Amino acid sequence: MDLTLSVWVLYCMIALCIGSFSAAYTIRWPAKQHYLWKKEAHLLLYIPFTSSSTMQFNRRRSHCTHCKQPLTYKDLIPIFSFVALKGKCRYCKQKISSRYIIIESIHLLCCLPLLWLFDDFYSLTLLTLLVSALITATVIDIEHKLIPDECNTLALACALLLHTSTNNLNYSVLGMMAGYGLVYTLHWLYTVFRGKEGIGLGDAKLLAALGAWLGLLHLPVLLLCASLSGILYTVISKRSNLDYIAFGPFLTISSLLVFYLTL
Repeated sequence: MDLTLSVWVLYCMIALCIGSFSAAYTIRWPAKQHYLWKKEAHLLLYIPFTSSSTMQFNRRRSHCTHCKQPLTYKDLIPIFSFVALKGKCRYCKQKISSRYIIIESIHLLCCLPLLWLFDDFYSLTLLTLLVSALITATVIDIEHKLIPDECNTLALACALLLHTSTNNLNYSVLGMMAGYGLVYTLHWLYTVFRGKEGIGLGDAKLLAALGAWLGLLHLPVLLLCASLSGILYTVISKRSNLDYIAFGPFLTISSLLVFYLTL
């Protein structure tokens, strides 16, 4: 691929647009899930469910969370609109959440090296979507201690498709099976002996996707890095008294480090 200035600019804009969608998804997916869980609980208990369905995730167009004004394309250009509007809504002048510009910037920083390292469109597309799925899952896991199946499925599909054209598909499938099997076994053992959940199955699905991406041989290094970083975070933040911390972010960060450092 001829890396001209136009190619760099185009890819940067694509990565930022994906990041913008990711930022919106990290808000809408949890809101939708909580609404559906609440509705299901009411139905199971035979309690009338009267909550309005006109929630943010049901709105077709992006809108200001304060004044509900639908946003135009001028308000939705990643990073540039935020800077031009000085972080405030064009209509009601209320402050815009910085989560959008942060997630968009993270997408750009994490995806930009891919353009330099991979010169074929197929691999570049799959890896960009895979990295975006991991970032999205990480944000939701940090905020809600949940990892969407949609993110895990997209990451897993991209990882397997990426290896279909190489001779490493066997290692990819073995990595997927080993990653899921390991966490599922830990989940089962902890539940049996402690009577409560020690690690969620969302982490098992995430590690399955990461194992499919990085392969079986890199799985031990990934787990070592994620475990050490999780322990270090717990010690530094003095959060050892908490029952549960999100492990997904440590898996994601470690996987990106292993991927870029072992190329």
